[in-house]
Amino acid sequence: MSCNQFKVLVLLLGVACQSRADRGPLGEPAGDQLASILTECDLDSVRPSTGAPAEGLWVHQSRVTSQRVAAMIGPAKALADQAQVIRRVETLETLPGADTIRLASDTASVRLELIPPGGRPAAVYPVSSLVLLASYEPCGLGMREPLLRYLRRDADGQVATDVLLQRDAGP
Repeated sequence: MSCNQFKVLVLLLGVACQSRADRGPLGEPAGDQLASILTECDLDSVRPSTGAPAEGLWVHQSRVTSQRVAAMIGPAKALADQAQVIRRVETLETLPGADTIRLASDTASVRLELIPPGGRPAAVYPVSSLVLLASYEPCGLGMREPLLRYLRRDADGQVATDVLLQRDAGP
C-alpha cells in the first residue's frame, strides 16, 4: 500500500467514525466530507501529515513578538521488552518578559490524533499533557519541507501558543 493510499484510508476511517452530530448542520454525507477534506489544500498551504515527525532541531522565531520556539527530536530507540519505538523530545518556548517554558519527555511515542481545524489525522508526539508536536506537510509547490506544529495549552485547556516550526538547516 502506498503512502497516499494509506492517507486516504485513514481519512476515510476518520470520516466514517464521526458521529452524525459532527457532520455539519445538514448532516452532509461522509463522501462530501471526504471531498472537502481532500481539497483542504485549496484553502491552506499546509496540512496535517500521518508521517512521524523527523529527528532534528525544529525552530520558529517571530520578528514581531520576538517569541522563539524550538523542538529537538532525538533518535528513535526500540525497547527490547516492548513493541514500541520511543524518542527523547524537548521543547523550549521563550517570550520577552515571560518565563521560559521548557518541557521534555524521554519516552515520547508517536500516535495518530485528530487535529483541528477540520479534525484531520496527524502524527503527534505528546511532550506533556499541555504540549504536543504534530507533523505537517506542504500542500503547494512553493514549499517542499515538512513542518511541525507546536501546540501548547494553558492550565484551562485554552490554546496559548500555536506555531509552525521549520527544520533547522544548521549543523
